[in-house]
Amino acid sequence: MKKILLFILIFPLFVNAQINDDFSDGDFTDSPTWSGDTAKFEVNAPLQLHLNAPAIEDTAYLSIISQSINNAVWEFYVELDFNPSSTNYAKIYLVSDNDNIRNSLNGYFVKIGNTDDEISLYKQTGISETEIIDGTDDRINYSPVTVRIKVTRDNTGNWELFSDTLGGTNYYSEGTVLDDDYIQSNYFGVFCRYTSTRSDKFYFDDFNVTGNPFVDTIAPYLSNLKVISNTELELQFSETLKQSTAETTTNYSVNNSIGNPYLAALDVSDHSMVHLYFLNTFSDGLENTLTIDSVEDINGKPIIDTTVNFTYYTVKVFDIVINEIMTDENPVPAVLPEYDYVELFNTTPFPVNLNGWTITLGSTIKTFSDVLIQADSFLILCHEDADSLLSQYGQVLGFSSFSVNNETSITLKNTDGNIIHAISYTTDWYNDENKESGGWSLEQIDPMNPCGCVNNWKASVDPSGGTPGRENSVYASNPDNINPELIRVSVLDSNDIQVYFSETLDTVNLKNAGNYTVDNSIGAPSNVTLVQPDFNSVILKLSSSLNTGTIYTLTITDTITDCVGNIVALNSKARFAIPETAEPLDIVINEILSNPKDDGKDFVEIYNRSDKVIDLKELTLSSMDEITSTLTDIKDISGDGFLIFPAEYYVLTTDPDIVKSQYYTSNPNGFVKMESLPGFSNEQGIVVIADKSQNIIDKLTYTEDMQFALLNTSDGVSLERLNFDRPTQDKTNWHSAAESVGFATPAYKNSQWTDTEQTNDEITVYPEIFSPDQDGNNDVLNINYHFDEPGYVANIVIYDSKGRLIKNLVKSELLATNGTISWDGINEDNERAVIGIYIIYVEVFNLNGDVKHYKRTCVLGKKL
Repeated sequence: MKKILLFILIFPLFVNAQINDDFSDGDFTDSPTWSGDTAKFEVNAPLQLHLNAPAIEDTAYLSIISQSINNAVWEFYVELDFNPSSTNYAKIYLVSDNDNIRNSLNGYFVKIGNTDDEISLYKQTGISETEIIDGTDDRINYSPVTVRIKVTRDNTGNWELFSDTLGGTNYYSEGTVLDDDYIQSNYFGVFCRYTSTRSDKFYFDDFNVTGNPFVDTIAPYLSNLKVISNTELELQFSETLKQSTAETTTNYSVNNSIGNPYLAALDVSDHSMVHLYFLNTFSDGLENTLTIDSVEDINGKPIIDTTVNFTYYTVKVFDIVINEIMTDENPVPAVLPEYDYVELFNTTPFPVNLNGWTITLGSTIKTFSDVLIQADSFLILCHEDADSLLSQYGQVLGFSSFSVNNETSITLKNTDGNIIHAISYTTDWYNDENKESGGWSLEQIDPMNPCGCVNNWKASVDPSGGTPGRENSVYASNPDNINPELIRVSVLDSNDIQVYFSETLDTVNLKNAGNYTVDNSIGAPSNVTLVQPDFNSVILKLSSSLNTGTIYTLTITDTITDCVGNIVALNSKARFAIPETAEPLDIVINEILSNPKDDGKDFVEIYNRSDKVIDLKELTLSSMDEITSTLTDIKDISGDGFLIFPAEYYVLTTDPDIVKSQYYTSNPNGFVKMESLPGFSNEQGIVVIADKSQNIIDKLTYTEDMQFALLNTSDGVSLERLNFDRPTQDKTNWHSAAESVGFATPAYKNSQWTDTEQTNDEITVYPEIFSPDQDGNNDVLNINYHFDEPGYVANIVIYDSKGRLIKNLVKSELLATNGTISWDGINEDNERAVIGIYIIYVEVFNLNGDVKHYKRTCVLGKKL
């Protein structure tokens, strides 16, 4: 009969702890006792441990207590009645801290079989397996496999793996390795992975384990405390705990009248982790103290009495903010790693666990793993390939396929799906065109002003191009002292309107329906929907339908604030109405700047000369091919509803802030920010306003010679329309903006505007005295005509008081029945005419042979 002997000795400390089992007693459940999937194993007639499991694809294991690890030797015999593969193989666990070797554990095992048909040594950490001795390929590439294996480890962590593929003791070395990550063992075991046809083809025998146990001289300690909720704590200890002491509730106590937990439970898969559950709740933001005593490790070593402070804290909006963005890693400074990243900053005095949070980059959603961002600290988010490169700058969390676009939105949400911080940025936020093309990060100026948008961000000034993991190079106090404003209202349908504000607002008051009221018997809305992620807009469901042709007024009736508490003025109002379809010349081009100053921006000003409310969302701005007369470079004026009322001006530009910084405007809200404009050249071009079906609403062909001839430069000088009712393409209906207003009048009445005088006379001139000095006051002479019938052709010539020709103003021009032609005081030599009296000679004729002659006088003056 085979000899059976089992010694598990904890003392004295240096006596061998042995396992010897050759199954000659026909039993594996007693003396010694193997545990696990005992129903799937048997001792067969040849007295071997035999897997005899149901014929399904599955796994099976057995384990036994073993502390051998120092100066240890493991020997065993394995027979596989098949050629092993990636789906049929055996693992012999030499060292494990968990008796269930199917679950997460820390330890070492020998793997017999794989895609390379080898015998190799692995280290397992949790569920992660790492090959540390790579055995010879194809060593067991046959069937059946009979192999005897020996593994040795000294007391410093030097391992060697041997095998004899004939089943004897003529061992061949598969390799050596130094690995001392795990220095303590609790269990030894066998594991089988099999398909349905291999469920009874595994055999084991002659287990012989010798060696010394780990000598435990170190007391367990609390390595981490995590606050899971206001009634639950998660404690991570340095080593496996004795269950009876770990689950004794009186071994734990919290002050502030919390007391002992009602339940203390070892984690199912990690016996160094304890979950504590309390009946009394932790107060939000209050620091508590947890006291731990009498907890022992698996060897009976007691913990040194421990106290640790913790705080339950409910994360609020803007507690964690998006603080820095590297959107284009092309390394102009050539210092930082060539990877996009987003930096988060914890503005609170509390650590915050981001496990389960999400960050949305444009339309791509990434979910956070179990990561803690410490109080007043940073976390760098990046591609997983950049982990090691960016970790030198601070704490890093890597994701797969992580990239950040140059212009997009980023939204940070907690586990409840609540937005903690969100931004929608553009390259304008760099405030530096030289840096927006790559290599420089966008940095937030003041983290306590999280809704400052473009006014609170700028390009990094750090020589490396960014400051991941540390205070931003542009950091400064930049409080928001500006009150948010109600900007406009658009109509979505007869029952829904969208309300726009000037900045991101606090969502608590923003969603209160009682803060809004609409006149004409509509009252407060029935529902308010917040528009994410910027929260500078809401959709109101009206209590009754809108009527066509009625102009309504929305009023703010109660407190709405921005992120830092600045209030939208009470009784702020905005008009709206169901929009009507734009017809030709309802909207006209009123001013154009195609040759801006250095660092300036082009703009086109439009004016609603109709009695309609028109939605700019339905209109486009474009150019035109002069040969084919087809629209080119078509741009939507607005992606959202944007109402223009009768007699309103709006400036279309890509950067309203720059235009407003270079020119005065009395109407700062009269701007539409477009993503891009058509390419209008400095010298000449065609500007077209059209509807979405490309029906032209207005068109202007401009040239540089339409500017006032005596300007030193036309850079930064806009062309202004003199009168809405005169033809757009009448060149005399355009003039350079006056110098007195800064050479442009964006979003308000033109400096060169002239009213059309109503008279029954066929030819009139006004004003009687004009002074073409670019001061915006009577800079042009207007020649007004009125005929009872159409078809007249005109020649207009200007003479001085001595009868000398000064200007051929009009040659053979077909007139309308009513109209105006203007003279800017420039003579035939492109010089300003001198002060004096001038004669306006007008000759008109038609196809009937009717000829009419008129002489009118005017005075060209000059301010003294």
